[in-house]
Amino acid sequence: MALGRILVVDDEAPIREVLTEYFATEGYAVEAATSGVEALTAIRGRRADLVLLDVRMPGLDGVQVLRRIRELDDSVPVIMVTANEDVGLAKETLKLGAFDYIAKPFDFEYLDRAVAAGLARAGTKPAADEDPWKLFALAVFRVTRAMAQPGRSSTGERLEVAALAAALDGAAGRVAAAGGRLSEISFLLDIAAAFGDLPATDRALVEAALEAARRSLSVAG
Repeated sequence: MALGRILVVDDEAPIREVLTEYFATEGYAVEAATSGVEALTAIRGRRADLVLLDVRMPGLDGVQVLRRIRELDDSVPVIMVTANEDVGLAKETLKLGAFDYIAKPFDFEYLDRAVAAGLARAGTKPAADEDPWKLFALAVFRVTRAMAQPGRSSTGERLEVAALAAALDGAAGRVAAAGGRLSEISFLLDIAAAFGDLPATDRALVEAALEAARRSLSVAG
């Protein structure tokens, strides 16, 4: 089962191909749209859990498409994709309801985390609730995004990276690799709790999801 459904909206074929191939390889279901009109059709059909939307497009530009997406569906996260010279415009889209933005050339580590965080904020859809790996990643991102500094920038970020890697390994059936990541996460949870960065309720939430992920590994093994 895919980690989530991503809609890539860009009029430039190379950008669509790079993002589609990358996220498909990472375990997501990816659909591409070449225009704002195609993107809105996909949104009306509820075919996306998250949208990667180019700011500059002919016809309906990214800002116009974002406004219409917000009218159609206020819950789907939208990450704006922009050239460096348009970063100022991309920042303005946050006021219009964009979840985040990323500039070209892409920092894929940041983009990975932005996508996972966007899906975490949106919440899981009923059809995805059976996937322990997606639920596990979402649980980790929910608690780490609530951390205060400096815990957020130390153990929190390490937990996010490890959780995303574990979810991808687990979804792909890489049992040994996923098990190693879960052990790393358990150790990081101990550290975060020891420094007071993780409330007991948040730790319990992650540990419950972690145990479900471990059970799925034992079945797969």
